[in-house]
Amino acid sequence: MFENIHIDHFRGIKSCQIDGLEQVNLFFGKNNCGKSSVLEGLFLLSGQSNPSLPITINNMRSYFRFSEMDFGIDFYNLNTAIPIVISTGGAMKRTLKISLIQSKGNEVSLNSLVNETSSVATKYYGLTLQYTLGDDGNTIYKSEIILKEGEEGKGKTNIDKRYHEHVFSQYFPSNSMGISVQTKFAKVVENKQENNILKALQVIEPKILDIQLVGNELMVDIGLPQRLPINVMGDGIRKLLSIILSIYESKDGILLIDEVDNGFHYSAMKPLWKAVLHAAKKYNTQVFVSTHNIDSLKGLVAVLDENDNYRPIVSAFKLIKHPTDEVKALKYGYEEMAYAIAQEMEMR
Repeated sequence: MFENIHIDHFRGIKSCQIDGLEQVNLFFGKNNCGKSSVLEGLFLLSGQSNPSLPITINNMRSYFRFSEMDFGIDFYNLNTAIPIVISTGGAMKRTLKISLIQSKGNEVSLNSLVNETSSVATKYYGLTLQYTLGDDGNTIYKSEIILKEGEEGKGKTNIDKRYHEHVFSQYFPSNSMGISVQTKFAKVVENKQENNILKALQVIEPKILDIQLVGNELMVDIGLPQRLPINVMGDGIRKLLSIILSIYESKDGILLIDEVDNGFHYSAMKPLWKAVLHAAKKYNTQVFVSTHNIDSLKGLVAVLDENDNYRPIVSAFKLIKHPTDEVKALKYGYEEMAYAIAQEMEMR
């Protein structure tokens, strides 16, 4: 599991250091303080050999452009001369450096010269990822993604074959409702874990007596004469199911959830956290979530009030972005969170 993270020159973050990460970690703070960027940095680091991940995180923000200029938007202040660097220490020690491959090209069509014209030289651009793993910082691995100008819809990736990633991670965007719960649930059934998923759902909706995959449709029994499709149960139940299934699928790995409270009524915050903490501990998944909702924080504290077994595995971090674009992280353990909420301190 990640114990800390350091981020340099990524998106709107000039620098950020977060220490004391636990199994379940909550990031909160004002808008534009860097919560989503920290999650994306963790995602990039957990899959550091995959050169397509920088494009993936842009796609998750509904940004689907691939020109050379677009490849530079992840760099702080659009300054591609300074690479992005993300690292962590401890048992998961690794460092990732992302650099822009500038346009290159020197081919000219000789036939075009006969017609008194000259074609524009073919240009190539992309990203280079250099990364290390463990204490052996002398072994530097390299992957890259390269695109050809005029053919932005196609790309070529080169991945260092010496490197083998042992960490599985998933990113759950704030606007995601398109996750295939049917496919994920089929894997759960394969491994005879459906009863555990059912118990997690019952935390929010006790009426659910059973859940079954019928053909390609997920059906629930709520005591009516016939089962109902999960889709008619509301966005909250569907999102909770997606989250729990993703925690299960990320067993012994990492799950990142942006704005975990999206789609939930404030009264569901406590059951939501109860389900997340139960699943994370059961499946040994390290979970990182962001929120801007004070009710989410109150729900988390309410669960920790009732069950002190969860307290050692939870940390919350208030992210504060300074005018210099340095992001500071103030760590809140259970006692600090409970005190701050009791005193009605401003935590958002």
